[in-house]
This record gives sequence, C-alpha cells and structure tokens, in this order.
Amino acid sequence: MAKIHKKWIELNNSITGLWSGDIKYSDTQSVKDKLDELIIGYFYIIASGYFAGGYNGGGYQSFIDKLSFSNESRSTLTPTLSQSVHGQSACNSSLAGYFAGGTNGNSYQSFIDKLLFINETRSTLTSILSRSVGWQSACNSILAGYFAGGYTGSYQSFIDKLLFNNESRSTLAVTISRSVHGQSACNSSLAGYFAGGYTGSYQSFIDKLLFSNDTRSTLTSTLSQSVDWQSACNSSLSGYFAGGRTGTYYSFIDKLLFSNDTRPTLTATLSRSVNSQSACNSSLSGYFAGGYNSARQSFIDKLLFSNGVRSTLTAILSRSVYYQSACQSGNIL
Repeated sequence: MAKIHKKWIELNNSITGLWSGDIKYSDTQSVKDKLDELIIGYFYIIASGYFAGGYNGGGYQSFIDKLSFSNESRSTLTPTLSQSVHGQSACNSSLAGYFAGGTNGNSYQSFIDKLLFINETRSTLTSILSRSVGWQSACNSILAGYFAGGYTGSYQSFIDKLLFNNESRSTLAVTISRSVHGQSACNSSLAGYFAGGYTGSYQSFIDKLLFSNDTRSTLTSTLSQSVDWQSACNSSLSGYFAGGRTGTYYSFIDKLLFSNDTRPTLTATLSRSVNSQSACNSSLSGYFAGGYNSARQSFIDKLLFSNGVRSTLTAILSRSVYYQSACQSGNIL
C-alpha cells in the first residue's frame, strides 16, 4: 500500500506542476483524465519487458517479444513496430513504451512508435526525433524520455526530450559531452546516465543528465573498459552496464552506484561475451537479451539486484537478433 501511495503522490505532483514546470493542467477534466490513466495503468498493467526490432542476418526486424517478469515466460506480440529497423532506442513512461529512430539499411529514421501497455497496441506518434538517426541511447524520468547521440552519417551529441503528458518533442540546449554512437543509457529517479560508445575511438566516459533542470555533467567515474554497443539497465539504487566490444567481445558488468556516482565492477559476468544486446529491468532484476559475438544470439541473462548473481533463463527471444531496443512496463525507473 505504501508503494501505491508513493506512486500516486509522484504522478499527482506531476499533474499539479509541483514536480516540474513541464506539466501544467488548467482544467479539472484534464486532472481527472490523468488520474484515471494512473488508476488504470498502475493496477492493471502486468510488469513485463519488451524487446523490439533488430537484425537477424536475414533482414531488419519489426517483431516485439514480451518477457513476463512474474514467471519469466516469453511471448511474441501480434502488433509490430511500424517499420523493420535495427539500432533503435527505447524508453518508457508508466503507461507506454516508446521506440525511436533506427536504420533499415537504406536510410536513418526519425519516427517514434508508442506501445500502450494496457492493451499492447502500437501507434506511431505525430512527433518525430529532431534528426533521422540510428544507434542512439535512451532513458527516462517519470515525466519524459530522453534520446541522445547516435549516427546520421556523422556522430551526434544532441539530446531530444519527449514529454509523456502530451507527447511533444523538444531538443535540449545541452548536449552529450562528445559526439558518439553506440552508447548505453540508464537512469535513477533523478538523473539519466549515458556511457561509453564510439567517436572514432572507443569510449569509457559517463555523462549525467539531471532531470530537474536538464543540465549535463561528466562523472569522474568511467566504465572499467572503453567499449561501444553495451547494454544497460537499472535498479532504484544502481545502474548496470554489460558486455560491449572493442574489436573483441566482453562479458563484464559494471555497476554505477547512484548515491555517490562511483563505479565498481561485479564478480558476476554475462553468460557469454557479447555486444549489441538490449536490456530492461523489473524492480528486482535486470535482463540482458540477444546480441552478437560472431554469431547472433537469443539467450536472456538475468541479474538479481539484491545479490548481484547472474543466471540464464530457459526462455529465449523468438529470434536470434542484435541491435534491438528494449523497455519495460510496471517499473518506470
């Protein structure tokens, strides 16, 4: 009950504009509509991870796999992405997942697909990214999604912001500290973290975006190795950056403590050395899926947040794929 009350307070604050100046409602009906969304979303959405798109060697993909956290079973949704792409980025609000950009081999994309969790229907927003781009990274606050960096024929540093309340997109004045693609991203309740990537050389830096004022700083802490094509997820206390590539494939898992922004490295590793995985999380565990290590992969590794132990699920993705994107329902952060 305390958790439900806390969630109600968080979103109610966003309604009245107390949490952030980004959201303000001027009439009673708008407030009622938002509270109705909260009630429906919180009590009826079953916590799950969603893995979408990617490349399987035979072509670009549009399928969406669903991993039910309660029993760790995998199903494939009837809805698909609006286009077959890889190199998308994804984030989520409490009610929907958002899959943005990517490439279909011929051109970079700017569209944003929305997956409504309550009935698992997919629509495409009127809003688009500010540039057609692939291999971005994305994270989210309670109020907005952030899509950063990527590749458009050149490396990028811009950060697009998608407000969940009206699904409008703006571009921040602040940028990532370097023009980069192939980064990974995760978030705490207060900030987003963008790590690693490729700028013409492999990177280990970690940028921090403070949600309260959309300012960016660069941490003293770095990843344990300079890599691109990592995957990332987070608990409420820490971020986890896994795998990656520098010409060789990696299985290490770096942990970023949100309380002091320090980075230790876990004893646990992924079950295979791999890059270009996708990752999502429940409130209890992180899930790292698919990827590439000279062959396309479909396995799903599970990292238990309470003790940092890694296991591999019996369930696998419906296809062996890499350069997917992932988000989750039932767990905003």
